[in-house]
Amino acid sequence: MRELIDCAHLSFTYAGQTTPTLTDISLQIAAGDFVTIVGATGSGKTTLLKQLKTELKPAGEQSGQVTYEGTPVAELSSNVSAQQLGYVAQDPQVQPIMATVIEELAFPLENLGYSTAAMNGRIAEVSNFLGLNQFLHLPIQDLSGGQLQLVNLASVLALKPQVILLDEPTAQLDPTTAQNFLNILQQVHDELAITIVLTEHRLSRVLPLANRLVLLEQGHLAYDGDVSTGLRQMQAAPALQPFVPPVPQFFLDHDLAVAQLPLTVTAGRQLIAQQDWHFQPAPTSTPQSDTVPNEPKFVAQHVSLRYPTTGDILHQLDLTVTPGSWLAIIGKNGSGKSTFLTVLAGLQKPQHGKVRLNQQVIWKMKNRDRLQQLSYLSQNPTEQFNGDTVTEELTAQAKLSAGDVTERVQTALTTFHLQGVATQNAFDLSGGQQQLLGLALALITDPQILLLDEPTKGLDPATKLMIGGILQAKHHAGLTLIMASHDMDFCAEFADTCTFMFNGCLTTPQSTRAFFTDNFLSTTAVNRLLRQQVPTALFSHDVTQITD
Repeated sequence: MRELIDCAHLSFTYAGQTTPTLTDISLQIAAGDFVTIVGATGSGKTTLLKQLKTELKPAGEQSGQVTYEGTPVAELSSNVSAQQLGYVAQDPQVQPIMATVIEELAFPLENLGYSTAAMNGRIAEVSNFLGLNQFLHLPIQDLSGGQLQLVNLASVLALKPQVILLDEPTAQLDPTTAQNFLNILQQVHDELAITIVLTEHRLSRVLPLANRLVLLEQGHLAYDGDVSTGLRQMQAAPALQPFVPPVPQFFLDHDLAVAQLPLTVTAGRQLIAQQDWHFQPAPTSTPQSDTVPNEPKFVAQHVSLRYPTTGDILHQLDLTVTPGSWLAIIGKNGSGKSTFLTVLAGLQKPQHGKVRLNQQVIWKMKNRDRLQQLSYLSQNPTEQFNGDTVTEELTAQAKLSAGDVTERVQTALTTFHLQGVATQNAFDLSGGQQQLLGLALALITDPQILLLDEPTKGLDPATKLMIGGILQAKHHAGLTLIMASHDMDFCAEFADTCTFMFNGCLTTPQSTRAFFTDNFLSTTAVNRLLRQQVPTALFSHDVTQITD
């Protein structure tokens, strides 16, 4: 295949830093490739991606060279770079700059001097291909995250690029919306022969589309080759084991001899049937229940909230939270999960109904009294920052409750691995670090109830496990958690009770295992893989292989 991009001994150091973020990267990308770049947070994935398009390149010192079709990327004209090398960012909201969808699609074409007739033709074609016709005259601000990301992709496709670079494009999307976006991306790759290069943390849906896996470790190129071999190398590196998707992880955990690791449930089932492998439930021990006396009673009764433009968001919603439980509320983006959490937190008052904490109506409580008992983490933690340094943010929050403020701040910095950024402004942190700081702020007051809105959004698998462990320890000590999330594996692993948000109401909460084993669509990959043999299995460790 024709070579499009060549990175030759590429190294890069950010301005003001002495340690390189990328070191001696040599990488070639051919026309028609679908390349997935994998690595832990801080490994250099995004930095590498941004070296491939000169407009994205951050300030710093580069050695080595990056070329596109033999021309150094830095020497490409702005027109060639804009047309040939498209880019889709992680956060759907940061890319659009126009008021409506059709204006957003026209903007890059107009900038490059296309005639009105040519623009109309391009917009018509890309809108039909991506199914955006009904959205063309909608305001950008009214679109969902998934719709926005499609518009971002459409504005790139309108220029007929040869390469599309994507930086964790599904990180902000719920699973169904993410899958729909990736289905379209696969169609773009397969039918339009466009080369795809993307970084991603959630690999289950992406790797079946890729023909190459590129693995970065601490700025070095650790692997470049086929997906199956790369997954085996990731499994051998403790820091990268959490990144291996559940289906291939199952085959690795159980030492199932296969030439190529399966990447989908269908492929996994076929291999299990072909090899006549059989599994049984693993022995389990009954977990001990840690109970704490005098815990708060948290009840929502007949809660209804209606927005003038969109109608009912919450409709006669009832919920009684069992003290010491960990409840996961699952639902699509826009189902009302976030709105309900703000009502529970006392930040928004519904038109009807009440939320009571220890018999007190939550929005009638004094702020200090409420904050000492209940903490809330928004899905956008920056909404809760004051613009101070990390240490100052933590100190101000710690003063809301009793105890040694300095000691609790230092404990929080250590627990959430924030010592290295303690003196930085909270708004200057990476997205993952901001999420960790938000959680540290929520826990530093030692609340009785913690409300979490998409706590794993944008985090790599290793960081998610770290957060899960921290929350689990607090839960075992008596903390009550209510979590809105579309991260099925995280909910299945850590929550003890689950419910769906649907049509403005909640389904009857069930124990986590009953919830996921009863579900057909919203469950774990291992449950889908083994449903016919061990219907109660959610994870690899839930079964053992039957041997003769």
